[in-house]
Amino acid sequence: MQNQKSNQTEESEVQDNFVEAKEPSELIFCLLLASAYLGLAKFCWGPLYMMQNWKLLLNVEGFFITVALVAVLIGLRPYTAPSSLQISSKGFKYRGPYWIQRKTVNWDQVAKAYLSPELILILYQPKPEHKKVWPLGILSIYLADREQVVKSFLKYCPNKPVLMKSPTLITWITFGLILFFVVVWIFYLLTP
Repeated sequence: MQNQKSNQTEESEVQDNFVEAKEPSELIFCLLLASAYLGLAKFCWGPLYMMQNWKLLLNVEGFFITVALVAVLIGLRPYTAPSSLQISSKGFKYRGPYWIQRKTVNWDQVAKAYLSPELILILYQPKPEHKKVWPLGILSIYLADREQVVKSFLKYCPNKPVLMKSPTLITWITFGLILFFVVVWIFYLLTP
C-alpha cells in the first residue's frame, strides 16, 4: 500500500524542464558590438566638442552610449535571468526572457493552447469564477531543446492543443519589411 502511494506521487511529480542555453558566443558578439559603439562615441567626441554644438554632441554621444549599454544588457540577460519552463501533470511554470517573475498555470485553468516550434500561446483563466481569459505567450525559441517543448505539451496537456506551423521565410521577410517601414515612417514623422 505504501509503495503504491509513493509510486503514484513520484509519477505525479515527474516534470519536463527546459532552461535557456547560455551561449558565450552571443555574449562576445554583444560585447564586440558595444565596444564598436563606444569606439564611435570616442571618435565623434573630439570633432563634436570642437564645434561647440552641445545639442548635437548630446544626441550623438547619447545614442552611441545607449546602444552600447543595451547591447551589454542583452548579452548578459541569459546569465542574470534565463528563461525557463517546467511542465508537469499539474500544470506548467514559465519564466520569460525579459521578465523575472515566474508564471504558474494549472491545467484546469487552460482554456485553449496553440503550439508551434517558436511560440506557444496559452489562453487561460486565472480565476475559475471569472469568464475573462488571459493570453500567455511562451517564447520557446529561447529554450534549449525547443523541439521537445511541443512534445512535452502534447504529453501533459489534458485539452487537445491546436498545432500550428512555423511561419515561412516569405512571412518573416514580409513582417521584417513592415516593421522597417513603420520605423522609417515614425522617424519621418519625428523630423522637423
